[in-house]
Amino acid sequence: MSFDSPPTREEITEAEARQRAYRQAEPQSQEAGESVAQRIYTDWREAHAQGRDVPDLMSFVRDVAGTGSVTREDRGEVRAFWSYMSQPEGASEPIGHRYLAQACGSSRGFQVLEDTPAGSRLDSYQLWNDHVKDALVRDYGLDEEAVNALAPEVWSTVSQRYAEAAQGPVVAFATDVAAFSVLGKDELPRLLAHEQVGKDNIKFPLPAPRHEHLPPEIDALIADDAMRAQVLMEDFDPRKSPKEFAAKLGGVDVPERLRDDHEAALGRLQLADSYEELNAKGSAPQPAAVNEFLPGVAIRPVAMPAAPRGPTAGHGVLNPAAALSLPPPMPEQQPAGVER
Repeated sequence: MSFDSPPTREEITEAEARQRAYRQAEPQSQEAGESVAQRIYTDWREAHAQGRDVPDLMSFVRDVAGTGSVTREDRGEVRAFWSYMSQPEGASEPIGHRYLAQACGSSRGFQVLEDTPAGSRLDSYQLWNDHVKDALVRDYGLDEEAVNALAPEVWSTVSQRYAEAAQGPVVAFATDVAAFSVLGKDELPRLLAHEQVGKDNIKFPLPAPRHEHLPPEIDALIADDAMRAQVLMEDFDPRKSPKEFAAKLGGVDVPERLRDDHEAALGRLQLADSYEELNAKGSAPQPAAVNEFLPGVAIRPVAMPAAPRGPTAGHGVLNPAAALSLPPPMPEQQPAGVER
């Protein structure tokens, strides 16, 4: 089994168990939120007593994100990243990709941010949880707006550090990648620019979903791992025009093996004002001799039906691509435990 193979049945079962355990441990009451907030306060007081430069509770949490170790010493060099959730074949319910990453990290020796010292501690602080945030404001006199902004800030910080610590190939447990996600805005840009990673060393163990508004050839192009690492779901939003997608696709760092497919896709996208028009036109005409009486007549090849590469919205998948017909959710609207 290669390091970027899809999760096995056993790993999916482990991910489901991890998800259930995490949900059961989440603070579900005011009292539970107060208990977590008290633990954060206790950790801060201990750090302050040790002489660390953390004058207040908020600065302590930022210090954990900014200086804590983002490497687990008993794991290997391959780092796993994740975003959102989906329902793999054989799973009984949608699974957060975080839990798939952790299950595969355990069995394959991957680094996973939530399993590192810094990530594990921040994760235990449940900074996205409303009961915890309420307790921090109510019991410790913290500013509500600052508390609401703390989780996105510190997870962005620690995620960037985690990506920068990569030393070679990485795996990204995601279907489509949203621009507002931690993976899309903080991690992938650093991995793509990383001298030891780059587009050719970012692998996606989960299959890309079929985007029905895209012609099969173009959809297959952006399903390639090197392209998936650079193309965000907002780029091919069906509410936008194909020309807008072409403008984005034209700036992608394309592997040599995909140059011809890339040029063909750009040519088709640039000629259409809508995806309906794009699909109606089909593939570009190609010269071919129909018979001896019609030499060189341009005929339109028959498009092969798109073979699904993975579960789609019609099969209960919670995947950002399924919501492309709706306004994409803002980060603060993401439910806790689904997307940082």
